[in-house]
Amino acid sequence: MMLRRTVGCLETFGIAVFALVIGAFAASTVMRHVDRAGTLEVESGATDPAPPFARSRIRVEVRNGSGKAGAAERVTELLRRRGFDVVDFGNADRFDYERTVVLDRIGRPEYAREVAAAFLGLPIRSAPDSSLYLDVTVRIGRDLEVVLDRAGEETPDGEGWRGWLDRIPGLDRIPGLDRLR
Repeated sequence: MMLRRTVGCLETFGIAVFALVIGAFAASTVMRHVDRAGTLEVESGATDPAPPFARSRIRVEVRNGSGKAGAAERVTELLRRRGFDVVDFGNADRFDYERTVVLDRIGRPEYAREVAAAFLGLPIRSAPDSSLYLDVTVRIGRDLEVVLDRAGEETPDGEGWRGWLDRIPGLDRIPGLDRLR
């Protein structure tokens, strides 16, 4: 009689643990579909806009056609901070371009629009070139300062990579660090 009661308790305990595991799984599944405001996201079909694509999957090259030293580096830093995969940067074929433009290289204008949006709107042109193995080219023109101002980009105190230490937040509170500069 005692053995039967023990087996019954173990079965009940096993069922309770199983129910807790299933409940935890159900709760985690529901929490994945609840946004930060606490409302449940429901997939409704074709009437919803397409989900945004990850900026990190857009391969970008930056070409300096402005004649200003360091322009490609500045634009590369801005795009990387905004989540794009900048695969190459350097000089353009010439240095007398007046306007900065975004070139669609693969026939996916939504990628070019996303890059242009990082600068709060730049002209977009289609210039497919399958030999480049990238999605978008940003060709910098002489209007670089206007483009960066419109994008909300401040000119750093230190130019380019040499001023990286000055751009790290909170370093001014570390005693003795000013001797390293």
